[in-house]
Amino acid sequence: MLYLPPSSLLQYTRVWIPDPDEVWKSAEIIKDYKEGDKTLHLKLEDETIQEYPIDPKANKLPFLRNPDILVGENDLTALSYLHEPAVLHNLKIRFLESNHIYTYCGIVLVAINPYEQLPIYGQDVIYAYSGQNMGDMDPHIFAVAEEAYKQMAR
Repeated sequence: MLYLPPSSLLQYTRVWIPDPDEVWKSAEIIKDYKEGDKTLHLKLEDETIQEYPIDPKANKLPFLRNPDILVGENDLTALSYLHEPAVLHNLKIRFLESNHIYTYCGIVLVAINPYEQLPIYGQDVIYAYSGQNMGDMDPHIFAVAEEAYKQMAR
């Protein structure tokens, strides 16, 4: 869990809470958290209200959500908050909504196996990435290969 000063958990703050079925569930704080409170008052995305128990002594508060403008970023290092729920959510959005199997995390390429053949490895794609810098186009294994080739030649 992320350790935050209590003043950062105000009404309308969006957070991630653990969920046994979905792993992480998005919620919004609907009542300011005050130091010593034993619960957070949350509204889930399906509009249900939930009291989330917290241990004030351990000060384990939920992870903060990234702003919507950062959802689907092609480089995880661009996220404001880089933790498990943020990474999983970003990868899920990129894969399920945008059909992108590749995402950068700095100079590392993260790949999700789609378990099917995709038309992203043809000669035209090779030519598109040829001569390009790694961050100029969408993340792809060909961008990493081109960067490695340039560095080797240099």
